[in-house]
Amino acid sequence: MATTTERLELLHRAAPMRLTMMVAVVAAAVTRLPAQDYHFSKVLSAGATLEVSNINGKVDVTRASGQTAEVTVTKTVRRGDGTLVKAIMDDSRDGMRVCTIYLTRDPERRSCSGDNDNNDRSNGRNRLDVDMRYTVRVPLNARLVVDAVNGSVTVSGAGTDSKIETVNGDIVFDGIGALSLETVNGKVDATFARAAWEGTMRVSSVNGAIDLTFPASLSAEVRGETVNGGIDSGGFPITIEKGFGPKSFEGRIGSGGRRLELETVNGGISLHKQ
Repeated sequence: MATTTERLELLHRAAPMRLTMMVAVVAAAVTRLPAQDYHFSKVLSAGATLEVSNINGKVDVTRASGQTAEVTVTKTVRRGDGTLVKAIMDDSRDGMRVCTIYLTRDPERRSCSGDNDNNDRSNGRNRLDVDMRYTVRVPLNARLVVDAVNGSVTVSGAGTDSKIETVNGDIVFDGIGALSLETVNGKVDATFARAAWEGTMRVSSVNGAIDLTFPASLSAEVRGETVNGGIDSGGFPITIEKGFGPKSFEGRIGSGGRRLELETVNGGISLHKQ
């Protein structure tokens, strides 16, 4: 049987080894894993819908060269079990939807429908920190829908009316028209090659400015409102239908027709001519 002195010597010798193992474990926990890519594609007919839904990460959209929609999602794990976060595709007769899903509630989940929870139950309910960056190619005549939570959305060359929404991030848009461009914490900066949207286009923010550029030939019924910010019509002659003031207005540009609704709380509203 080892004496007390011998046991102390063994513990002393083992201490550096345990320390080395602990350092290695900590280093492994904080090292960012290599990025992982997901690829999805589908040929879309005219009028079909390409929808992307993201939770954490930027969404960048450009025009496809043909009728094939393409979505590449790059996953970067900063903290937690990255296998609990995936990008998947729901296929339908009307188009395609690519989304980010969390498997913390249902490890067998295979659909975009369902709740997302970023608490990692396998690791003491630590919050997952996983960035999913979307790079999207949308056909000219396909309808685009983007729904994001934490991340900016940039769209270039959209050919049909789009619906773009995020919570925490800017929207930068270049296209023909949109059904809606809406963010909560961010600005909206949009340029329209033609004022050719159908019905009503709604552009809104809570904490951010709205900055829109149109052709000089713009015709629309326009309503604008801000709480903490100014309004600049950018030289467009507006026929006032209701009072024009520093915080709100309602009127007609050109011959009217299609509607344009602009609303922000903390930010200004500016229109510009191309």
